[in-house]
Amino acid sequence: MNAVVVEPRVEKIAEKGESYVALAASQAARLQALRFCRVSPTVDSGVWRITDVTRVGVVVIDDVRLIVRPKTPLRSLIFMASYSGSQAEVDDAAFAFDADQDLPAALAAALIRAVGEATSRGLLKGYVSVEETGTVIRGRWDIARQLKVRPGIPVPVELTYDDYTEDVQENRILKAALRALVRLEQLPRRVVDRLGPLLGLFSEVSDLRAGSVVLPAESHLNAHYQPALRLARWVLEATSWAHTEGASSGSAFLLNVAKVYEDFVGRALRATLHPEGFDIDLQVSDWRLDTEGKIRMRPDIVISRHGRVVAVADTKYKVWGESDGSPPNADVYQALAYAVTAGVREVHLLYVSGDVEPRRYEIAATGTTVVAHAVDVSGEPEELMGRVMKLSATLVPAEALPAGVSIDR
Repeated sequence: MNAVVVEPRVEKIAEKGESYVALAASQAARLQALRFCRVSPTVDSGVWRITDVTRVGVVVIDDVRLIVRPKTPLRSLIFMASYSGSQAEVDDAAFAFDADQDLPAALAAALIRAVGEATSRGLLKGYVSVEETGTVIRGRWDIARQLKVRPGIPVPVELTYDDYTEDVQENRILKAALRALVRLEQLPRRVVDRLGPLLGLFSEVSDLRAGSVVLPAESHLNAHYQPALRLARWVLEATSWAHTEGASSGSAFLLNVAKVYEDFVGRALRATLHPEGFDIDLQVSDWRLDTEGKIRMRPDIVISRHGRVVAVADTKYKVWGESDGSPPNADVYQALAYAVTAGVREVHLLYVSGDVEPRRYEIAATGTTVVAHAVDVSGEPEELMGRVMKLSATLVPAEALPAGVSIDR
């Protein structure tokens, strides 16, 4: 007799606002334990209120499949996640993907496409430092290691040499992301079937070491790998975070879309402004508000020229539009602190929202202007990039532009 396969019950959770889902008390407790949303009881037994959602994706708890859909269109989200700032054309085939209904399927399809594009000419190779023990001298004799592990014994010898190999960090990251997707239970069969052959390309590549994924510095050698590497980073972040929070990697895929948005805006501004002579630093961590250095600040985007800060911006993955009034006070206070520390007259808040004209708030006490923008992330990739280019022109004050240079305003 064939076993009966029970399809999980599907519950949908909105990224913004509140949702109501039917869960057993133990399931609600496990959902709360993942710490990406607030789970509260309602007057109806077995119905729970979900608010304060900070991640999107899919969670499977027993027989319930919880789908957290992003407010950002999937096509835009995948483009932002894959954007490296190095591509020549924003509509390049490396950024195309099939817009599946679920984020994990969409991100998996995009990664498969990007890895295929990156490896179409074969796996990336590079020089890797290798340490080994041998009887024939190859490379450099590591005398310090020889004396440490084998003092007074001349043979075998401890050697260090550079090997030209496919076993480089870039390939390890892609392999780890593909393996993470293989373990993901929510993917459609048609996507899973494409993962096996692709993983076979990396059979001679070592496993990625445990810890945070640090993308290798971009160079002309690995530029064609960048979209795939960035997607791989988000796949690994979505699966490893859920695992550390108490869910098995096969039952949860939760992506921090706020980080994707922040990362994309910063990199897109860098690609736009750097050719004009500006330096764009992301997530600056050495700023202090007080003289003793106890109050730390971490602005998302700092634009400078010749070492002098000319503009500061902070991304806010919050919907802000015509009906929302002024920005939240806490956001304005944070912006003021950045402006005072940097000594700039304007500071910018970059909300994710629809087509709303920038609003300026003059702060007389400090002589500072806080400018709130709504960045529309819908539409085609080239439209999104066009809006970021237009945004870049509003961030840089006219007096900071080099002589003879103008940004289209």
